[in-house]
Amino acid sequence: MSERRWIAWFKEIGADDVDQVGGKGANLGELTRAGLPVPPGFVVTASAYVDVVETARMRSEIATRAARIDPDDSAQLAQVAGELRARIAAAPVPEPLRQAISRAYRELGGGPVAVRSSATAEDAADASFAGMNSTFTNVSGEAELLARVRDCWASLYGPRVVAYRASRRLVAEPEIAVVVQRMIDAERSGVMFSADPLTGDRSRIVIEAAFGLGEVVVGGKVIPDTYIVDKDGLRLVDARTGAQSHQIVRGTDGHDLAVGMATQDGRQALSADEILGLARLALQVEDHFGRPQDIEWAIEGRHIHLVQARPVTTGAAAAPGGPDPGVLPRSGMASVGMAPAGTVLLTGRGGAPGRAGGKVRVLASPGEAAGFATGEVLVAAMTSPDWVPVIRRAAAVVTDSGGITCHAAIVARELGVPCVVGTSTATSTLHTGDHVIVDGALGVVESAGVGVGVGV
Repeated sequence: MSERRWIAWFKEIGADDVDQVGGKGANLGELTRAGLPVPPGFVVTASAYVDVVETARMRSEIATRAARIDPDDSAQLAQVAGELRARIAAAPVPEPLRQAISRAYRELGGGPVAVRSSATAEDAADASFAGMNSTFTNVSGEAELLARVRDCWASLYGPRVVAYRASRRLVAEPEIAVVVQRMIDAERSGVMFSADPLTGDRSRIVIEAAFGLGEVVVGGKVIPDTYIVDKDGLRLVDARTGAQSHQIVRGTDGHDLAVGMATQDGRQALSADEILGLARLALQVEDHFGRPQDIEWAIEGRHIHLVQARPVTTGAAAAPGGPDPGVLPRSGMASVGMAPAGTVLLTGRGGAPGRAGGKVRVLASPGEAAGFATGEVLVAAMTSPDWVPVIRRAAAVVTDSGGITCHAAIVARELGVPCVVGTSTATSTLHTGDHVIVDGALGVVESAGVGVGVGV
């Protein structure tokens, strides 16, 4: 088979190649060809994944078993999805494909790379798949690269991906490509939206930033800085310093390392010039694609790099012709959500609009999902994409950490689940069995006046 079937360089691809390089790969190709500051890289195409599973004679079996998964049966979801991932991860990779990946890696220069899944249905206008499939940073060496490519292929059937696909009513057989990109040794990084992701206001650019690698922002692991820029004249109109207990940096062995930070040192992650420089890039990206964009970025030295872009998938920004169902209050919650507002128990940042209420369930990990009843309010320290099977059954979500651009907030908006992030103390202030009302637009959690046992 031709190596060109398996390897595609950013400079060679664009929007017409989504079926082979996935949404992430196609968008990086578009940005590269537009002359924007994108670290170089290549894509291991969807054809490579298909060839591997077909050579192993298991493509039909995978599709059949996946179609029978009930995403609301947490035990079955975990078991079957785990078995499918194990089969894919164990499938032999043909030697010509191994060699093609190794040659491309050497041509890229070797050294640390970021390895990101790029499913053919993700980063689309109606389904972001934000954080659903696997991503790995600081991958070094040909053997480790091939292992991480396998992991990306296998992540196509992770429980969170299966549940997300079900929630978006995606039934076609999924395929996946893998992006391999030169790793940026980021000193500061984050996410920016070229329209307000909560309200859809297209006159504003929202930037969230933290020190170190951007996974602490996209993963909701800290409360990031938030900067609001008015597009008219590029004026900074609001700046809110976050609370960052740690940062992720490259360790001496080339892999990631968590470094503790003083959470109250008051430092902003970005200077005024950097904020406006990012805003200018956001405008360029939006202009290129012709619609508001969700953009991941990193700063190395004095250089800003764009490492990902996808359409904004929620709010008026995503649906200029009318309201987006993702921003409406949850159905079935009217009797609680319309109850008289009580005492404000928590304040945070609005992650997903809507007003809903119910009984609190505090969970320490997605592994406790079996005890979660549909219609309860999920309270957690953070909600990574692994929580999607729970979020899709929740009346609302409240977290200690995270910002409005983290993966969990994006997914909550897409699923129409009101969400408040960055409260700092949700898991200690609220207790399982409390009754609360969550206002995702205002970023507050109120007492519902029934069975609340919290100190205020």
